[in-house]
Amino acid sequence: MRLADDLIENLSRISKDSLNELSVDISCDPNVANEKLVMILNKNSGLAPYSHEFSKSNLDPQIISGFISAMTSFMAVMMGELQTQWKTEYGSELMLLVEHGAWAIGVLVVSRETADGRRRLRRVVHEFEDYFTVLKDSDGIEGSALHDFDEYVRRIFVNDQITGRTLVIKNPEWRRSLFAFDLPSTAFAVSKILLGFEEKQTIKEIAGFQDLSLEHAIDLVSKAYWNKAAFLKYIPPDDEILTLSERSSTILFQKDNPLRLSNVTLNVTARFDGRTSLSQLTEYVDSQDLEVLLDELGILINRGFLQRISLEQHRILLSESILSFLVSEGASIIGTKKMREIFETIRKMWGNRHPRIYRIMLTAKMRVHSIFDANMTTDDLDELANALEVFIQELSEHLSTICGKRAVEKLFLKMKSYQIGPQ
Repeated sequence: MRLADDLIENLSRISKDSLNELSVDISCDPNVANEKLVMILNKNSGLAPYSHEFSKSNLDPQIISGFISAMTSFMAVMMGELQTQWKTEYGSELMLLVEHGAWAIGVLVVSRETADGRRRLRRVVHEFEDYFTVLKDSDGIEGSALHDFDEYVRRIFVNDQITGRTLVIKNPEWRRSLFAFDLPSTAFAVSKILLGFEEKQTIKEIAGFQDLSLEHAIDLVSKAYWNKAAFLKYIPPDDEILTLSERSSTILFQKDNPLRLSNVTLNVTARFDGRTSLSQLTEYVDSQDLEVLLDELGILINRGFLQRISLEQHRILLSESILSFLVSEGASIIGTKKMREIFETIRKMWGNRHPRIYRIMLTAKMRVHSIFDANMTTDDLDELANALEVFIQELSEHLSTICGKRAVEKLFLKMKSYQIGPQ
C-alpha cells in the first residue's frame, strides 16, 4: 500500500494541467523545441544530481525524480522485473521518456517521442555512469566534474544537430542570460554574435560575418541556446535523410491539415522513407517553394514531428551502396546469372551465424536492398550492418577467386571515384 500511496502522491504533484501549459501549437511559435528537460537520477539515493531545462517550465526535477522512483518500483512489482525503458504520456503534447542504466536513470521530457531523442538520452546515461562511477553512492555531485558533464550533454543534444543552415533566432531578453555563462570571454563572444544581426541569421552567415570557423560558430551558438540567449531552428542540409517520428503521420496528413503546412511540405514529407536524401526528394522543387519547405521542415524537426535517421541506419545504407556497386560491376564481368548464384550462396553460407543476412535482398535491377523498420533496436541495426559487411567481404573473395585479386582491387579503386553513399 505504501508504494501505491507514494505513486499517487507524486502523480498528483506533477499535475497534467501544469505540464500541458507548455504545449504550443506549431503555427503559433516555431521557436519552441521538442525537448523540455533532461535529468539524471541516482537509483541509490533517489535524487537528481543533474538536470537541464531547455526552456522555462513549471517542471521541478526533484518532484519528477520522486515520481520516477515510485513508478519504477511500482512497475517492477507489477511486472516482476525492472523495465529498462518506458514512457509516461501527459495529454497529447508532453511525455517523460525514461532510460535505465546500471545505477542511474535518465529522463527526457519532450513534446513528442523520437528515436533520436532516446538515443541521445541513452548516451548521456551511459556517459554519466562512466564519469561518476566512484560517486554512485554519494547524495550529490558538485564542482567542475558536473560542469564538464553538462558540456557533454550540450554537445550531444545541440552541437550534433547544428549545420551551416541552422537558423539562430535572437531571444528578445538575451542580455539577461549573459550572467549564466561561465567565462566572461564566452559571454562577450556571444554578445558580439547577437549584436551582429537584427532578428535571425544562419550559422554560416554568422561564421562569415564574425570571421569564425564554422565549428567555432556552432559551439558559440550552441552555448547561447543552452543558456537561453537564443533559439534554434534546425534547417536540414541537402544530404539529410529524414523520417517521421512515432505517430506523426496521423497529425501531418489529417484532412483538415491542422499544422497548416504548405502543399510542397506535405508532398515531400509524404515520401520520407528513411533512405532517400532531401536533395533527391527536392530535385524538381523550384527555389521559392524550396524556401518554404526548408522553413517548415525546420519547425517540424524542432517540434519532434521529424527526425534524422540513426548512425546505425547510415552505416547500413553506406554498406548497401558499396555492396550494390560490387554486385552491379561484378555482374558486368561474370554475368547476372552467376552473380545471383553467388549472392544466394553467401546468404545460405552465413545464415546460421548472421540470421539478419536473410534481410539482404537483390533486386531485379541488381541493386542490394536490406529490410529494416522502426521497431528494430540499435543492436538489431548493428547486426544488420555487420551482416552487410560480411557480405561485402565474402563477395570480394568470391570475385577474387573467379576474376583474380587484381580485378577486384581495380573495382575498389573505381568505387573511390564514385560518390558511394545512401541513394
